[in-house]
Amino acid sequence: MASDDRPNTGRAGEQAALDLYRGRGYRAVARNWRCGLGELDLILERADVLVFCEVKTRTGLAFGGGFEAVTEAKRRKLHGLAEAFLLSARISPATVRFDVASAHRGADGRVSVELFEDAF
Repeated sequence: MASDDRPNTGRAGEQAALDLYRGRGYRAVARNWRCGLGELDLILERADVLVFCEVKTRTGLAFGGGFEAVTEAKRRKLHGLAEAFLLSARISPATVRFDVASAHRGADGRVSVELFEDAF
């Protein structure tokens, strides 16, 4: 797959993850939320749980699965971004969870998602 198709691959992974969450009864609060610190892929809620989900989409396994790409430095960054989101939205949910959606886009364009709930 051409490297210039990465944005489409990433969007396809995010959409597949969002569809999976919606099927489990979650509501999207924000998608690709940005601030000066960076970007949060998906923010979702169900009942009293607010989920920040980092989506990593791969087309092959040469660099490992998406879950492995969420390093300790990335986790710290996501925590900071979540804090910024909560402050800007002026909300304080009962429970906050950080998930990782490891998506794989096959040559046929189909996307499969493995969800790691409460990943860090």
